[in-house]
Amino acid sequence: MKSSELKEVIENQILNISNDKWNVEVSYSKINPENRKLEVEKVIEVQNEYKTNSIFISFHKNNSDIHKNVEINGLDGGIYLYKSTRKEKSQTVKLTENNLIMSLGFSLLSLNLDEAELEWIIRPDFNEIFGFLDLENDLLLRGESQIHRIDKNGNIKWSFSGRDIWVNLVGKNELDIEENKIRLFDFESNEYLLNFDGELLEDKPRIIKTKKPTFFKNPKRWFYQKVWEKMTENGNK
Repeated sequence: MKSSELKEVIENQILNISNDKWNVEVSYSKINPENRKLEVEKVIEVQNEYKTNSIFISFHKNNSDIHKNVEINGLDGGIYLYKSTRKEKSQTVKLTENNLIMSLGFSLLSLNLDEAELEWIIRPDFNEIFGFLDLENDLLLRGESQIHRIDKNGNIKWSFSGRDIWVNLVGKNELDIEENKIRLFDFESNEYLLNFDGELLEDKPRIIKTKKPTFFKNPKRWFYQKVWEKMTENGNK
């Protein structure tokens, strides 16, 4: 796939997710976001000085006449929509009984579908946040700077920092849950083992010679690479 084609995929995304109560479509477009506003019934403004991105959510409640179209406006950072699978447990979009939880750029939020209102929204990390895993009844979120355990009400239970950022470019999973432990790899492939309370059980430093990514000079480098990995992985299933 050419870089121009990859860029088009990233900038025009649609994700469908459902459960016993709801059918939801989440869409994101940087090309012509104004076109969707004709369909929107409600706009939720996020108080953020960098008002660059909008997410459009269309949801229908099963066995009812409830069908709403909502825009969440004012999000910042890179956005890539994906749900968990049997093989890939990480996700940026999760549908619970009545809430849609999403990791979007710098923000983690929960949208109450019954009320069509944000139940909570937080910016848990110093930098952007990526995917999250289910951990017991909570979320285990990978930020660029820290790993966070967050409950379903948006409260941070604990955060953990390593020697480097939580981005690994040599193929190691930055965040995994193994039985009752959490295994982590940072940029330099230093390995950490935590318990579910965020306490460090093992610390295995590993120094490798590799060039640090220039995130602030080229902030989309990691983002495009991870999207490409996700797309090729899905295509090979």
